[in-house]
Amino acid sequence: MRRSLVPALAVGLTALLTACGTADAAGPAPAASASASTAAPVVADPVAAVRQGLDRSLRETVTLDVLVTVADQTITMTSAVEPDSGRMTLHMKMPEPVTMVVTQDAIYIQQDESDGKPWLKLDRDRLRPEGQLAQGLDLRAQAGILGGVVSVERTGDGRYRGVADPEKAVAAARNETQRASLRKAFKLVKQKSVPFEVTLDAEGRLTRLTYTFDTAAGTIENEVKLHGFGEPLAISAPPESETEDAGADVYRFF
Repeated sequence: MRRSLVPALAVGLTALLTACGTADAAGPAPAASASASTAAPVVADPVAAVRQGLDRSLRETVTLDVLVTVADQTITMTSAVEPDSGRMTLHMKMPEPVTMVVTQDAIYIQQDESDGKPWLKLDRDRLRPEGQLAQGLDLRAQAGILGGVVSVERTGDGRYRGVADPEKAVAAARNETQRASLRKAFKLVKQKSVPFEVTLDAEGRLTRLTYTFDTAAGTIENEVKLHGFGEPLAISAPPESETEDAGADVYRFF
């Protein structure tokens, strides 16, 4: 794998890391009922509704489309995720393309302009627990920007806007490893209050999240769309004949 792909992959995983949040701060979301598809869950508190939104979205397979705009550069990413098994695919362009396939045991990264085989294989049990790759793979465990929700108001049917505090988001992480990852992700953010907008569907699942970071390098606009809930995913390891094992020089990045 070319070293130029390492920062690209790190950016993509950081986008997932900062966007994702769980319902931990408000307690676990209630289990879905048999009539969930025909009636919206009753969540009177807008803060609780937003905090529970992504947790509801991650109860089944889901596809995430991420758009990050920094000055005149855009980063696009699509990730199909199976939360229960941890399997996922990731396709990103920033503008350099990166493709990743994650199985329960390994991560496969498509190599760019490589003289070797087209896929590089990393064993998941050899990843550094505090590394961005290991942290970014577990969406359920992250306390992203929504983990720091301070206030929320309803603006329409299923639409909300509010502010989140990056420091509170860090504090909401489940352990010190995750807190350290979020501190690193948020270290360039200048403002104490991050404005965001959220859309929830009739089942209380988060379908769209937008938020803006002010940094010394300029404004970073983020948009995450979630869709394809419960749809079957085609996630499988590349053929063994097309993969090569990563060396120690690669693992030190992850």
